[in-house]
Amino acid sequence: MSFLNSSPLPARPLPLSAIVIALLAGSTFFAPEAAASEAQFAGDVQLASDSPRRQRKPGPLETGGYVEVAWRPAIGFFRDGVIPEMRLSVAIGGRLSSRFILAAHPHVDIYLDRPAASGAGIDMLGTVYTWKRLFVRGGVGVTSAVPNLRTDTTSRPGYGGLIGIGYDWHLKKKINMGVGADLDMRWFKDGTPRAALITGVHFWFG
Repeated sequence: MSFLNSSPLPARPLPLSAIVIALLAGSTFFAPEAAASEAQFAGDVQLASDSPRRQRKPGPLETGGYVEVAWRPAIGFFRDGVIPEMRLSVAIGGRLSSRFILAAHPHVDIYLDRPAASGAGIDMLGTVYTWKRLFVRGGVGVTSAVPNLRTDTTSRPGYGGLIGIGYDWHLKKKINMGVGADLDMRWFKDGTPRAALITGVHFWFG
């Protein structure tokens, strides 16, 4: 019979559109897994490159009251020379955090080359502990009498404040000792400045 002798029909090639559809289907199947792998890799690289954040440790203080007493030598600087001084001061306030103290700072300045002369003042004083018991402090306020000159026995009120640095040691329960230096700057009403360097030891309780 004629159909037994007929040759098989040749295979027809797949159309281009079928190949494109198959590739798109395969990429859709594998895309979520590849995207997730890339995201994980990017996250791992970011975490490895980030430096660990440094957390600031608490300071040396516990919150509570604060009382400081100091009897410190000083030297006043004037255009025509210097004056030796002594400053008696008391600071009363509070330890508001583990690193910060805020206190009222009344003081009396005695000018040793003129026994009858002295001045009283008060500052609002803030102290910040930067590393262990190393501190910096600053204050603003007024004083009643600042000498005009070394050779002039008259004095006038002064406005300004102080900046200082120091270090504390804990002696025993609620008793601390510190050493430090303050630069005290006062201005007369006409803008003329006066400066004094105050150094020495203080004790504080709280």
